Amino acid sequence: MTYPSMIIKGNAIFDGTGREPFPGAVIIEGNKIKSIVEGGDIEAYAGPDTKILEYNDKLIMPGFNDCHTHMSSGAFLEDEDFCFNVLAAKSKEEAMEMTKAFADAHPDNEWVVGYMMNNLAWEDQTLPTRYDIDAVISDRPVALQLADMHTIIANTCAIEKIGYTDDTPDPDDGILEKDENGVLNGRFFDGGSFVFTEAFYNADDEIYMNAYRKFFQKLSRLGITAASLLSPFGVPKDPVKFYEKMEEEGSLTARVCLYPNLAEYEKESYDALYEKHHDGKIRLRGLKQLIDGVTSVYTAYLLEPYSNNPDTCGTTSIDLDVFHKQMMKAIADGRAVRIHTIGDKAARVVLDYFEEAKEKYGDQGLRHVQEHIESLHPDDIKRFGELGVACAMQPLHMLFDLEGDDKERAIGHERCKHAWPLRELLDAGTVVGLSSDFPVVEIEPLHEVYGAVTRQTFSGKPEGGWFPEQRITMAEALKAYTWGSAYVEGCEDDYGTLEEGKLADLIVLDRDLFTADPQEIIEAEVELTVFDGQIVFEKTGA
Repeated sequence: MTYPSMIIKGNAIFDGTGREPFPGAVIIEGNKIKSIVEGGDIEAYAGPDTKILEYNDKLIMPGFNDCHTHMSSGAFLEDEDFCFNVLAAKSKEEAMEMTKAFADAHPDNEWVVGYMMNNLAWEDQTLPTRYDIDAVISDRPVALQLADMHTIIANTCAIEKIGYTDDTPDPDDGILEKDENGVLNGRFFDGGSFVFTEAFYNADDEIYMNAYRKFFQKLSRLGITAASLLSPFGVPKDPVKFYEKMEEEGSLTARVCLYPNLAEYEKESYDALYEKHHDGKIRLRGLKQLIDGVTSVYTAYLLEPYSNNPDTCGTTSIDLDVFHKQMMKAIADGRAVRIHTIGDKAARVVLDYFEEAKEKYGDQGLRHVQEHIESLHPDDIKRFGELGVACAMQPLHMLFDLEGDDKERAIGHERCKHAWPLRELLDAGTVVGLSSDFPVVEIEPLHEVYGAVTRQTFSGKPEGGWFPEQRITMAEALKAYTWGSAYVEGCEDDYGTLEEGKLADLIVLDRDLFTADPQEIIEAEVELTVFDGQIVFEKTGA
């Protein structure tokens, strides 16, 4: 008789299917779940060498799956010697002081890199220019990234280093902003900014390995056992080769689903990568593209003009005719596509394309996804469920905007009734996967869960929640961060729930979220992370 290698027992097992927690045990044999036992009797299952872990009233659940990250570049932002966080700056002047202080403390850094700069929190929200940075640092390249991760402010040295000139045309998916005299002013949006990130991430292989190893250790501490890496990867070196090495050495402690750039799709190279990585810990699952930007800088594509900038509805970040052809070619080849759509018009355009593809190619069983869905026209909400298009959403983005009423200023109160419409989408039969979009915000699953169920800032504002009719339940939020994300990736048959035959990826939280007060959701911590049947994190003293 073969006995299980591990039994994890407790009074609160959330299996990820949506049902309420129940008492019982998870029986693990090798890297898979052998069975789920309801009730307290496990004597018949345990052998002499079976490891039995008892967690009483703590929550046992599937590992979190962050189905939208840019962790290839984000891993570097966790290194305090590589870059600095500008979020605390309350003005342009303070941001420049922080920039100089970091540069002075790191004289050997080739680039001075800052991230999470949030001009919307400043009294004067005017973005800096190259000249503001030149005034404090002119002898080294400096790149300051806004919190939206779509905008870079660079000094003259950085602009010259990457080769931009006043004659450089805008890329198809971005903007190189110029002054009234046609001179680059140091502000670069969307695709125009990515050349800077690729330049300052151009580091030695060992620096990459160290950053990725430390980052995956953090994922284990946070209970994340799977994540999607979406384009733009933001780094000049292919992250896959580093993940392959980590898998060989045993430091890859989360499954990685890959989504390269749709605009660069070639069937032959895709097929070659898929042949190598289609059912293991690293999986190629589709392609990704963005077609608009963000509302904070008026680059999200809206059906009606911006409330605080009525001269524009925003625009697409890519030529729609070109994008349409690329998207249809990929779908015709049987590729799942995931498209960034923040504005309500961008969402409608892509829904129209998905509807066209379904009419042309039928139901191919592909997991097409729209990313972010920060605002929708009510007429389009039901279409997601009807077309079988899933959504990957990030509640923490909503909380970030709530701190300064940014979304209401941009699109007005009436349109905000359907901003981050989690409740309406779920009720319409849409599958939603929760995620972070790290490093746009932190990669903390419990903060996203808090946002989904409360729609309040961490300080509890507004009272009752922002458009509380869009809140979802704890069971729905946790299911979206486990099974929903696995569904988005087309991997729900392998993981995302605690069921017989599934891969043994699960975690234990230090409290039962179903009986916790809202503030406790933020305070909760992971006590145990099991990945592929092995303990990869265990809280000391738990």
